[in-house]
Amino acid sequence: MDSHFLMLVLYIFLIYWFIVLVLDRRGILQRYNISAFGPILMIRTTRGERLLERLSKGKLRETFWRTYANIGTVLVVIAMVFMFVLVLLSAYATFTVQPEPTEFNEPRNWLLIPGLNEFIPLCAWVGFVVALVVHELSHAILSTVEKIKVKSMGLLVALIPIGAFAEPDSEQLFGKKEGKEEKKKVATARERTRILSAGITSNFVVAFIAFALFFSILFAIQPVSDKVLFVHSVVAGSTAEKAGIEPGMFITKVGGSKVTNATIEEMDKAIEEKKEIIFNVLDKRGKQTEIIVEGGYENEGVRIAGVEEGFPAANAGIKAGMSIIKMDGVNISGYNDFQNFMNQTVPGQKVKVRTKEKTFLVELKEAPQGNKGFLGVFLVPNNPLGLCVREFPTKGYLESLRAIPSSLLSLSTSGWLWLTLLPFLPLPAGFSSFNPLLSHLYEPVGAVSFLGGGIFVIADVLFWIGWINFYVGLFNCLPAIPLDGGYVFREILNPMLRIGIKEEGKKEKISKAITATVAIFVASAIVFMLVGPYFL
Repeated sequence: MDSHFLMLVLYIFLIYWFIVLVLDRRGILQRYNISAFGPILMIRTTRGERLLERLSKGKLRETFWRTYANIGTVLVVIAMVFMFVLVLLSAYATFTVQPEPTEFNEPRNWLLIPGLNEFIPLCAWVGFVVALVVHELSHAILSTVEKIKVKSMGLLVALIPIGAFAEPDSEQLFGKKEGKEEKKKVATARERTRILSAGITSNFVVAFIAFALFFSILFAIQPVSDKVLFVHSVVAGSTAEKAGIEPGMFITKVGGSKVTNATIEEMDKAIEEKKEIIFNVLDKRGKQTEIIVEGGYENEGVRIAGVEEGFPAANAGIKAGMSIIKMDGVNISGYNDFQNFMNQTVPGQKVKVRTKEKTFLVELKEAPQGNKGFLGVFLVPNNPLGLCVREFPTKGYLESLRAIPSSLLSLSTSGWLWLTLLPFLPLPAGFSSFNPLLSHLYEPVGAVSFLGGGIFVIADVLFWIGWINFYVGLFNCLPAIPLDGGYVFREILNPMLRIGIKEEGKKEKISKAITATVAIFVASAIVFMLVGPYFL
């Protein structure tokens, strides 16, 4: 995002905050039933009562909403177990693997704030607002169905709407406070569970509808070509880096000729022995640029794109991004040199691997194919310009996205986990949005072709409505108060404790103690996953 735009947004926000402070001190906000918490405004209204009555009153409607919430409670319990196990395993993996800090651990990426979180684009605000409105409205509807008073509903605003809220009468929902003589209807455990589960259930339903429409759109587009060339990395100090080519760009032309169906070898051949090469590229912002690169860069080694955990290279400390320049004193200037050397090795052989950074002593394992040594690295051959280029399978990538629903229907845990992590995975495994980059690689066909590029805007909005609702629903399922899942967990826990504990007061204390312990454990595990890599 442009720094000037960020500064403009910051100035506008500060002016807005100043106005809020002045209005709050003069008591103007209170006159209109608005509360200020820093820059966040809580705008309350009771005008939603008529809407709630229309949605919930009537025998058929009440039966529908109770059945809806009962089914949702089962989904909440399943998701609760899934999320608790996921958090537990993730914290354990962080402790045992002790990974290096990545962009996931940066403070700005801890929260799902579109625009601030680098993985979540601004269009995700639509999904964020929809998720909160649907969640709170569902709580309010079920409260009305169960005859629990909804004191107010409203919006949360911080310059722009960031959410919604509903305020059921807490004394009716959780039981009246001591010292109160006024008799009020108090929700039963079953009614309370339905009310608490309703918000999460609606998030899941909205996610299902949005994802169904999104995946339908994927069958209405096709790639412009089967594959394109993707810049995986650029060697530091190379002529490509000096010219402005960056990792993450797509190369569409070399020397004026299209390379959208070309292989890496064909591209390397096109730039051989040329003093000056013209590249047409697409950057991460979707901007098409022409870059002139001077030839003459001399290869130095072969760059490591990745290492396989548990194999010799990783065990010795070799990492992705390093370049191998010598092996047992033999110069390695390219991929062929590396392959020729490895073909002459045997399992168990100890090899000195020299990189630009340091020298490693590695004991080779047996290769998966053939009785020869195996190092366990993924290599990307450097071309004479210092570019590490991969072929990006546009057709295969689209087919992999289309296959996600079938992996979910098979009830595969990996499929659901993949969907959860989709925006955070790099291409070609992940997906964040078609715009501004991927929309250049695909085009609409058939009945939706008249929409042109608009089809990708619709797809992006639907994806983020689905993903944000899905994630908000899952997160709220965690058994940690004040999340809905924490209260549902306590309601499930109470009848279990009642079997061995007859005294109501003692049961209540033990229930609260267990719930608080689990909540602290879950919160600690999440914090550990975020900050652990900086300390381990």
